[in-house]
Amino acid sequence: MAGKSVNPNGIYPAADGSLLMVGFKSKNEHRGIYAIQPNGSARALSNDLGRLDGVYEIKDRTLLVTDWDTGSLNLWTPSAGLLKLADGFTGPADFAVVPNETGILVVVPDLVKSELRLIQLGN
Repeated sequence: MAGKSVNPNGIYPAADGSLLMVGFKSKNEHRGIYAIQPNGSARALSNDLGRLDGVYEIKDRTLLVTDWDTGSLNLWTPSAGLLKLADGFTGPADFAVVPNETGILVVVPDLVKSELRLIQLGN
């Protein structure tokens, strides 16, 4: 996304056919959540939120994102904004999501600490 100040980092294929993307820039330079359309155009879904790394779309189209500024895993919706689900990370990176019988297990690497955190989210 050259010239658009997006600074792409995490990506995820959205249910609507777009590509969700979060931005990450140097400290004190926040980026937001974007939808990249098949024709390459970018549409901002949020204001600048932080230094975002990972993104995942839950079935209800809510997003999970990690943020280095707050050291957290967050839930994001257009109407409510960010809701912190877990914090205490030093470097929360791209994460894996494993569906299970009680919801989803989110496996978040903390790069700086060289640790993995497992966070179970209900349905």
